Amino acid sequence: MKWTQCIALLGLMFASLVILAGQEESPRKDRKTRFTSTDGTFYFEYPASFAQCGRIPNQPDRWGPDESCEAFIPVCSDFSGQSDGTVTCIAYPTERMKGTNFQAAAFSVSELKAATSAECMRVEEPPPHVGSVRKETVNGVTFTVIETDGVATGNLIDGYVYRSFHRAKCYELDVRIAFSNPADADPGTMKNFDVEVVHHRLKKVLDTFMFVK
Repeated sequence: MKWTQCIALLGLMFASLVILAGQEESPRKDRKTRFTSTDGTFYFEYPASFAQCGRIPNQPDRWGPDESCEAFIPVCSDFSGQSDGTVTCIAYPTERMKGTNFQAAAFSVSELKAATSAECMRVEEPPPHVGSVRKETVNGVTFTVIETDGVATGNLIDGYVYRSFHRAKCYELDVRIAFSNPADADPGTMKNFDVEVVHHRLKKVLDTFMFVK
């Protein structure tokens, strides 16, 4: 076999290995993890690269790991910033946001105390700023969607609240994105991150939410 033919054959073999590696890597890259509630009422799926947050022992209002699940304004909480009813919290990976004003962002599910559908939909004091309110259907269930934002000593949050009264329980699905005001940092030390990209990724998690019973 001529030298040029050997080189060509090796090139084809290398290209085939690259293609196979890509085919094997893709499922791992897009792998999803399923969370199912302990009572089996609902489930949702999220990318394996996201962090599953958990309550810190002896600090029930604090969630870890800190670098993904904690911010000046809580992200593993309901609309009012409380996490008493938070059932689960999944956080966006922070390592992608180094050098930006991003603090933390998460999708969470809470069970709120409400005896009726009207109580479930009521927004109580002290609320952040409330924006538009609309209806949206997620996997056959109609949710009331409330857009919110808030400010606390130079820290900000964008929130998207989804509420539904299902089988005599008030469920709240939250997408909360916390970040710093770059104007408070030294010039050139902090970049703005793309809020819409983060919201889109967390909304894709919310869109997989489904009541099983």
